[in-house]
Amino acid sequence: MKVSPAIAQTARIAAAIDKLASFTEADRPYTRLVFSPEFDAARNWLADAFAAAGLVCHIDSGGNLIGTRTVNLERANLKMSDEGRADRAKVLIGSHIDTVPAGGRFDGIAGVIAALEVVHYLNEHQIELPFDLEIVDYLGEELNVWGTSCLGSRHMAGLLTPEILGRVDVDGRQLASEITRIGGNNLGCDEVRSDADQILACLELHIEQAKLLEIQSHDIGIVTAIPGIYRYGISVKGQAGHSGTTPMDDRQDALVAAADIILAINGLASDIARDENQHFVATIGKIEVFPNGAAIVPGQVEMTLDMRSASTHSKSAFLAAFETICRDSAARRHCAVDVRPLAAADIAPMDSGLMQNLSDAAAVNGLSTIKLASGAGHDTAHLSRFAPAAIIFIPCSDGLSHCPEEFTSNEAIAKGAWVLTSCVLALAGKPLQAVVQR
Repeated sequence: MKVSPAIAQTARIAAAIDKLASFTEADRPYTRLVFSPEFDAARNWLADAFAAAGLVCHIDSGGNLIGTRTVNLERANLKMSDEGRADRAKVLIGSHIDTVPAGGRFDGIAGVIAALEVVHYLNEHQIELPFDLEIVDYLGEELNVWGTSCLGSRHMAGLLTPEILGRVDVDGRQLASEITRIGGNNLGCDEVRSDADQILACLELHIEQAKLLEIQSHDIGIVTAIPGIYRYGISVKGQAGHSGTTPMDDRQDALVAAADIILAINGLASDIARDENQHFVATIGKIEVFPNGAAIVPGQVEMTLDMRSASTHSKSAFLAAFETICRDSAARRHCAVDVRPLAAADIAPMDSGLMQNLSDAAAVNGLSTIKLASGAGHDTAHLSRFAPAAIIFIPCSDGLSHCPEEFTSNEAIAKGAWVLTSCVLALAGKPLQAVVQR
């Protein structure tokens, strides 16, 4: 009995998702932290999968794994430059395979596998493109112990600064050294990718990580913009003391001061989001207490603020009030509060032409779409700084993400791959056409 192409595709997607998900810490699924043994093993498997699809693999200077389907120069009627380099355009499709601690099975992975599905379609139908197609696993998209996310895409955009590369974690690992260990060399960290002017499009598929698509029963979300993301380290220093003998009125409790700041930030962010009617969130999601003893008044707290805004006005309003919050807490609790920026990525509007191409590609495949803003950050935000870029979302069950319960279907990934494939064919100058064969 002959299996339909659509069924064969979903089976291939399921096998790839299951395989990549298997590279996890055994007692903490799904955990595949960047530069971990699990990450290294997954990268090796993915490189083999790229090669099996006929892609030529390499790791660029920023540690990104890239599989290239190279244009046939003769068939594409392209000329060589004086330096012997092919003057040819490029299209990038990709996402990431690293996870947050105890994350999900689909965040990032779905986008990489969908990109690979584009290659499978082109190969199966023996379609030549007039440009190189690069399938990319961007290095370290998730926030890591060095305090910076989207390492690989930042590198391509010339935003991986010497200061970031020089950071050292608690185990003494320098970020630059880890990138070198996996095959990068950190060269040109302050320069945009040299062939940026030849890139026609940077495309990405991702699970929505919210539930608008699911609630409204749409197949595809066409993302209009990715919010600005700003992270700050907050240090609160008081005085440690005996919990039994230090009078309540004579304490410099760093944790109480930190609690004041956390509660005030939560209230402030809620007010701004309500008043501005814009996407705005602020979170203290990481906190460390020292000395962290049951019988000791906390003497120091280190925590990280994650603030995301779709409006520069909202961002400015928050930061002005945040400064007052920290100053007031320091005075009230007799502690010192220091705030330092860790990372920043400004609001990234998506390319209108690519958004229309993706919308048309969905329609020709019989898929419903809706335009929506992203609440999360993605590699595409940094890619949009130097090339046309766009991202599509697929439904995410109950909006759950960054947790083991995260789920999307193999069929949803396949639908997203159809959209990407039709979009790539349109970029190649071919008539807009459906690619699904049921």
